[in-house]
Amino acid sequence: MTRVRIEGITKIYGPVIAVDNMTLEIEDGEFFTFLGPSGCGKTTTLRLIAGFEFSDKGRIFFDDKEVTFLKPYERNTAMVFQNYALWPHMTVFDNIAYGLKLRKVPREEITRKVKQVLELTRLEGMENRYPTQLSGGQQQRVALARALVVEPSILLLDEPLSNLDAKLRVGMREEIKRIQKELGITTIYVTHDQEEALTMSDRIAVMNKGKVHQVGTPYEIYARPRDLFVATFLGRSNLLKGTVKSVDGSKVEVETSLGRITGFTHRDYIDMKVKEGSTVGVIIRPESFILEQKRNKEYNKFTVNIILSMFAGNRIEVRGVYNDTELLIYLPSNAEIPVDKPLDVYVERSEILILPWEKGLLHQS
Repeated sequence: MTRVRIEGITKIYGPVIAVDNMTLEIEDGEFFTFLGPSGCGKTTTLRLIAGFEFSDKGRIFFDDKEVTFLKPYERNTAMVFQNYALWPHMTVFDNIAYGLKLRKVPREEITRKVKQVLELTRLEGMENRYPTQLSGGQQQRVALARALVVEPSILLLDEPLSNLDAKLRVGMREEIKRIQKELGITTIYVTHDQEEALTMSDRIAVMNKGKVHQVGTPYEIYARPRDLFVATFLGRSNLLKGTVKSVDGSKVEVETSLGRITGFTHRDYIDMKVKEGSTVGVIIRPESFILEQKRNKEYNKFTVNIILSMFAGNRIEVRGVYNDTELLIYLPSNAEIPVDKPLDVYVERSEILILPWEKGLLHQS
């Protein structure tokens, strides 16, 4: 297992700063994900770690060894690409064995190692097939097996599931996570898919325009976003602009288009940017709405006029209007929703997050 340390890395392409002064650490055996929209710099970061690109500034360490300008084959990493990159004229066995043959590993050892990785990736019996005879999920497992067979100290994956359909993606997420935990290998994953990042990662770095906005566990990233970009990029949310009327510790009262709303700010993240008279963003997750209040809880109440109701399996997705403002609301799948009629819904105050308003940080869907 290997720890990765990135110190002040910057990569510039002409007028574009692809990676902007990034500093972070990835722990031994950690499943670490770079998450962000297209063009945010996550793949460039992965290529810098792999050695396919060299930084303009800063340093990269594997444990205590600096690798900033080492060639890819000197770093003992392996990458799984988005397009699989399999040789169509080679069998599954030969595709997997390719890296070992380049390293001049003895034939008997190649056979042993390929057999082991075929079992690990559940590809037994397919070693004599060609890539065109495999499904997309099987091809992706071959690409993963080819990376693992050389026993890298760090496994790099660049949006490996983006070419698969929804059902295959879910299955491969579980396979990759299972294999990573079984081997205990340090894994760095790149994706723009929020669900992939949240379900697979030990920690996530959310990126935009070359900068890391927040690093944390999936729960921290989702429930305690550091700024409006992270809050609006992760999951779906209702975003309201408002003015702070009062601050009592972490409890904040805000005047919005829905009237006065009470929510909470995280002092750990935003210090005194939220204060009386300041402009803030109010984040309400659609799953925070409920139909009945519970005892000993404080709520904001909204009587919404339902304009749209859609059954989505484990929930009903509702569009409701309150004070001329449209809200996205998730309710239980067995709830009776009166379309074109008013409905009382409640949001616990602790579920509402108040963050400083920074227009440039908003994620544009």
